[in-house]
Amino acid sequence: MTSPIKPPSPKVEDLVKKALKEALDKRKPPKAAEASTDVSHETTTECDTVEELMAGSPTKGLKPNQVYLSEVIGQPVDHNFGITVFQESDWDERIAAFVPSINSTYVIDPKLASDILQAWELNEKVLCYGPTGAGKSSLIEQLCARTYRPFVRVNCTGDMDSSMIFGQLTAKDGSTIWVDGAATEAVKYGAVFAWDEWDVTPPEISMGLQWLLEDDGKLFLKEMPGSTKDKQIIPHKDFRLVAIGNTQGQGDDTGAHAGTNVQNSATLDRFGTAVFVDYLPAAVEEKIITTKYPTTVTGKAAKELVKLANLIRQGYKSGQFSLTVSPRTLFGICRKVSVGATLKSAFTLVYLNKLNDTQRKVAGELFAKVYGTSEN
Repeated sequence: MTSPIKPPSPKVEDLVKKALKEALDKRKPPKAAEASTDVSHETTTECDTVEELMAGSPTKGLKPNQVYLSEVIGQPVDHNFGITVFQESDWDERIAAFVPSINSTYVIDPKLASDILQAWELNEKVLCYGPTGAGKSSLIEQLCARTYRPFVRVNCTGDMDSSMIFGQLTAKDGSTIWVDGAATEAVKYGAVFAWDEWDVTPPEISMGLQWLLEDDGKLFLKEMPGSTKDKQIIPHKDFRLVAIGNTQGQGDDTGAHAGTNVQNSATLDRFGTAVFVDYLPAAVEEKIITTKYPTTVTGKAAKELVKLANLIRQGYKSGQFSLTVSPRTLFGICRKVSVGATLKSAFTLVYLNKLNDTQRKVAGELFAKVYGTSEN
């Protein structure tokens, strides 16, 4: 009996081709009509989500009472967005007097202005730190001036009393009344509260501001008479808080900022924005000096003075000097020169005499390096 003939086995190549074809068929997109509907649905959903997320963002055009950042600071910026600018009529008469004047000679750093003003638009608490004399407080003051916000500043010390911040009971006309402190007035009437030298504030006072630092937080005045409800102050919608100091609350390893404390990590976490304010670029600092003292300081003189300052600043960072040269120091030197003092005499009176003997010798050598050994 003849055995049946078996069909030939498929070649391996054919099996591979078949498997590939089946796999590709499974990955084919749905029919055109279905695909069009699905893509449209997905795209619409994604766009709606983005619109929801962007609602209320300062980057979506201008809202009422807003102008663009570039107009506020008078400089071109990489990213323009709307900034709220107030009018005198927007403020209670008890706080309107605290709106600062614009200093036309102050040069604003566009990036810092952008970061801080955007934080204000988002109602975030701001931490602003950097070396002494870098212009931290002046920056906040001038941003307030250009947006017409009241500016309430308190310089804190290690031995300060909480009444400066919160308020106190005071005798008046035979009775006892409560008088608000600086932070309380700012909270009530919508000012920017500049918490200056925040990193030397006694811990018990700092913790009194803990609730206020939270989103939608309140100020609690435990010393004020009345019920618990009376003691809770709901912040004005335009109230803003900026903590200003030489450190970011992590302490000071250099020994240059005596009295600064390591702050509670829960306090640091409450700041929505933290910015580091360093000394200005040399060209900008030179421009400020020549603008402030146009008849006293030439462009060449400003360049040499800023060069000397930056040499000393480098020495300060490396521990060679216990005192840096801030813009405030440079202004002091220029002021003395403007009334007839020699440059060397002004430098000696404003800066050199504040150093110990060793440091004074090194600083004097840097002065000679920039200006030569002749009397200037």
